Order: sequence, then C-alpha cells, then structure tokens
Amino acid sequence: MNFAGCRTRPGNHKILTGAQQHAAHRFAKSLLALSDDGLIDTYHQAAEDHRAAQIEGSDNLSEAYAQMTAAEKAMQARFSDYRTRYKMRHP
Repeated sequence: MNFAGCRTRPGNHKILTGAQQHAAHRFAKSLLALSDDGLIDTYHQAAEDHRAAQIEGSDNLSEAYAQMTAAEKAMQARFSDYRTRYKMRHP
C-alpha cells in the first residue's frame, strides 16, 4: 500500500507531523492483519472518530482523517465491492 496520500489533507486538514505519519503508517499496516469484518468495523470507527474530531475542532483531525483514509484504502484493496460490504455490515 502507498501511504504517501496520507500526508496532505483537503480543506482544513494539515500535513501530519513525522510522529503522526509514523503512527498512521503503523495503523495502516495493522489493518492487514484484521479479518474482513474487523476491517469494516475499524473503518466505521475511524469515520466516526473523524466526524467527532471535525465537530470538536480537535487537534487530531489530520490523524483521524489519515486513519479513516488508510482503512478505506485497505477495504478498497481487499474488496472490489467494498461499499456494498460496508453497507451490509453497517446499514
């Protein structure tokens, strides 16, 4: 997987610090070990965390976005029909 896309953010997202990039990379690598349902649930949680960070105006917004993006990319790589599988698990 290529994680270079996690460095910059559209809109108000900032560039991740070196420590945040390392954490995001480790998070993305950990996704490979998850079961299919675990990966889908992790994406769902990451998306909820990102929404909460946006509402709160959190300093962790960029990191939350990076985790959500990494989980989505992992789902895309694993499932050709990832949106359908996600909707079946989280209607």
